Amino acid sequence: MKKIDYNLASGRTISPRSFALRAGLLLLVSLLLGGLTVANLIRLHKITRIEKSESGLLASRLDEMNRQGAQRRQEIASRQNIWKSELATANLLIERKSFSFIARLDFLEKMFSPGIRIRQLALVNEAAGPVAMTISAQSLKELFALYKKLAPYDLAISSETQSQDEYQVNLLCKISNEKI
Repeated sequence: MKKIDYNLASGRTISPRSFALRAGLLLLVSLLLGGLTVANLIRLHKITRIEKSESGLLASRLDEMNRQGAQRRQEIASRQNIWKSELATANLLIERKSFSFIARLDFLEKMFSPGIRIRQLALVNEAAGPVAMTISAQSLKELFALYKKLAPYDLAISSETQSQDEYQVNLLCKISNEKI
């Protein structure tokens, strides 16, 4: 049997100088690419570190803004509570003013006929406050007409006295503001 020689480079020999030059060039290029890769990685690391520090600053700013927002919400809530109480007080004063005793006096003046005089008057300035009065009338007819007019207002007669030409009566009635 014949021996087969697989030396494909028969006659060609590798020049050590050319091999060293090409290997050195390949090594130089790979070192250059490795250096560029390391430089890019360092640059990206710096960028991400800067971004992280900026995001940390932004996060701290956001936390500060949230804290200030919570503080302002508390201030707004406290001011709203103060305003609500002031509004309630103002509404109460307006209600008291709108149900003024002047309207009650005007109402009583319209109810009385010319022969009836008020000698004493006491009233409570509330929505359905009682009105106590001492009146004098010249005739019994005028007095009964007044009783009929005041009957829907829970009229209570505490005393009636008669002198020579005059009748004196103590009355109590509740005049609600809705009826005025």
